[in-house]
Amino acid sequence: MNSATLTSVISDDGVMFTEVRLEMVPGDKRLLHFTLPKDAKFWFAFVNQNGVWPWREQDRILIPLEQQSRMDKPMTVELFYSSRIGSSGGRALDLELVGPKFELPLENITWRVYLNEKWRLAHWKGTLQLQEDTTVGQPAAVDAQTYLQNEVSLNRDKTRQAEEFLAMGNTLLERGDPQQARRAFQSAYGLSTHDSAFNEDARVQLHNLKLQQALLGLNVRQSAAAGETDAAGGKLSEIRNRKGGTYTQQEAKQVIDANTADENAAFMRLAERLIQQQDAAVTAPVAIRAAIPQQGRLLTFNRAVQVDTFADLRISLEARAARAASASVKIFILAGAFVLFALLAWAAKRAGRATDRAGN
Repeated sequence: MNSATLTSVISDDGVMFTEVRLEMVPGDKRLLHFTLPKDAKFWFAFVNQNGVWPWREQDRILIPLEQQSRMDKPMTVELFYSSRIGSSGGRALDLELVGPKFELPLENITWRVYLNEKWRLAHWKGTLQLQEDTTVGQPAAVDAQTYLQNEVSLNRDKTRQAEEFLAMGNTLLERGDPQQARRAFQSAYGLSTHDSAFNEDARVQLHNLKLQQALLGLNVRQSAAAGETDAAGGKLSEIRNRKGGTYTQQEAKQVIDANTADENAAFMRLAERLIQQQDAAVTAPVAIRAAIPQQGRLLTFNRAVQVDTFADLRISLEARAARAASASVKIFILAGAFVLFALLAWAAKRAGRATDRAGN
C-alpha cells in the first residue's frame, strides 16, 4: 500500500469513530482482507468513491476491489468503523486505540486523533510515533449555500475523472483490449451518477460493449461445439485462445457479419438475457459519507512502514483535563480587580483636586 491515513474523533466517554483511507495499487488483487478490533462496529466502505458490499469470513472483512483499467494507477479504499476504547474518570481519560489489521504491508502511516480541546496529553505509547500535538479551532458555520458549492466542486471533480475514464475506454477499445475498456466504462458510469446525461452516455457504451462481448462469446462457444474448421471457425478459435479475451472491433464485426440475420437475432436475445441477469445480481450500495469533525486537540502519529501483515496499529493515551480556576481563586481575582479599580478611581480624584488648587 502506498499510504494509510486514519482519522479518529473520540468522545469524552471513550467512543471512537474512525475513517481509514488507503492508497494502493491492487494489481490483479480482487479482494482486500482485514480485521477490525474486538467489538468494533463496521459502518461502510468505498472504493474509488463508489460504495461497495463487503462480506465476512469468520473474523475477517473482505472488500471487493474494482478492476482497474490501468493496472499501475493507485486506487482509494475508504472504510469507517466505531469502537469503545476506554472511559473517562471525569478529569482523566485512559484510552487504548486499536486500528484495523491488513493482509498487506503498510507504508506512510498517519493516524490523526481528535479529542475535546479541554484534554492535555499526559502519556502515550504505541506502534506509531507522536509527531504533533496542537489545537484545531472550530470551523466557521457552514450554511446551505456553502454546502451546495462544496458539492458542486466535488461533483465537478468526479465528472472530470469520469470523462477521463470514458476517453480511456474508447482508446482501449480501438487498441483491441475490450476487457480493460469495460473496466474504464464501469468507472465512468459509477463516477457520473450526479450527471444524468453523461451517466446515460456511459451506461449505453458500457451496455453495448457487454453485448458485443456476450455475442462474441456465444459465437466462440457455438463454433467450438460444432467443430467448425472453416475460415470463420479458425478466427473464432484464435480469439478463444488469446490471453485476456482481446479482439479488435474489426474482428468482432467480421464474426457477427458471418452469421445470418436469424442467427444474430437469436444470439442477441440470449445475450440481452445474460446481461440482464448479470446486472440484476450486481447492485451498487449507496452509503452516506460521514464527515469527521476535525476540531479540538489534534494528536498526529506517524510511522514510515509496517512490514508484517495483520500487524497491530496500537496507541495508548492518557490525558488530563485542563484545570479550571477554583472558586477561591476566582474570588481572589475579582477582589484584586476591585481593589485595583478603587485605587485608580482614588488616584484620579486626587489628581483632580490638585488641579483645582493649582487653578485657584
